[in-house]
Amino acid sequence: MTLLVAVFLAVLAFAGCMAVWNRIPGPGVVRHAGRAGMILLCQVTALALVGLLINNARGFYGTWGEVSADFLGTSFDDGGGMESSVGGAGGRHASGLVGPGPLTQKRFKTDAGRKSLEAKFTGPASHVTGRVVIYLPPNYKQDAHVSYPVVQLFGGTPGEPTTWYGDLNVGNQVDRMIRDGKARPFILVSASINVAGGKPNECTDIPRQTPVATWLTRDVRDFMYQNFRVRTDAAAWATMGYSEGAYCAVKFPLQHPNLYRTGVGIAGTYESTDPRIKHDVRLLRENAPYELLTRAPAARLLLATGGRDPEAPPSEIDNFMRHVRPPTGVTKYTTKIGEHGTVVWRTMLPYIFGWLTKQIP
Repeated sequence: MTLLVAVFLAVLAFAGCMAVWNRIPGPGVVRHAGRAGMILLCQVTALALVGLLINNARGFYGTWGEVSADFLGTSFDDGGGMESSVGGAGGRHASGLVGPGPLTQKRFKTDAGRKSLEAKFTGPASHVTGRVVIYLPPNYKQDAHVSYPVVQLFGGTPGEPTTWYGDLNVGNQVDRMIRDGKARPFILVSASINVAGGKPNECTDIPRQTPVATWLTRDVRDFMYQNFRVRTDAAAWATMGYSEGAYCAVKFPLQHPNLYRTGVGIAGTYESTDPRIKHDVRLLRENAPYELLTRAPAARLLLATGGRDPEAPPSEIDNFMRHVRPPTGVTKYTTKIGEHGTVVWRTMLPYIFGWLTKQIP
């Protein structure tokens, strides 16, 4: 309906301008001002129409409430959330080893406003060159003998690792939660996933293609081990991704429970759509979340989405949960309203990090 109104107003503004252009009464200055106003009105309605067409095509916002929350920097009222669970991941796991303390990467770009450090490096295992953006919890420097759990973040397509710290404001949100005692101290790391010619390849090492999975599960982890005081046991590593990154975040704990025990998928779909994977029996069996579920690994997953998300509806989670069997455990979290966009996902983060705090020992 909104798009039809925008089309109507744009056509009406142009037709009205043509109809009254030479009929404006009064002295010259009044006529010129009136014509300038009509030109401005035509431009505004045309830009509004183009903006709506782009938004409908890309799904940036679902409601005017989301637009308002994004531009004013306020919270989005998602109508509250609903939670349900199936399965179970069993008992807690031991803490394990810790990573080394001294920094080996000397060139970190600091963004104090977003609470982040950024670096670029080439992974020795994958030979991929990409960016990593890191959040360190309060008192990290002061508590020199403390090691921390890690949440590895995955973005969407198109997308950049900085989106987590910009549109989703994850650094500031987690910082406040830790200071308020609502979340345990985590280290966050977001790495480039669109490294295979601008595509994530479903975070899979496809033969004769860029080894995206090796970059993310080996090189990025080793980078964190070498540069920060992080725990190295699987129980202390979690994944989280939105949109296409949700696929990666759900896939890795199911595929590598020796590396990750917990994962969060936000507004994702979990069936392989890449024909190179779907038509290769081995790749599909070893990488597709639905196939990996049949092994019932000891992983705990949280699947979240907006209640009105057309790209990742709640029914997508329901279908996934029907395939879960212990010790795999899955929790579903949906909002009453909210579509497919960062404003909605940003509002979910307090619940998500509260959930993660309960999962990681």
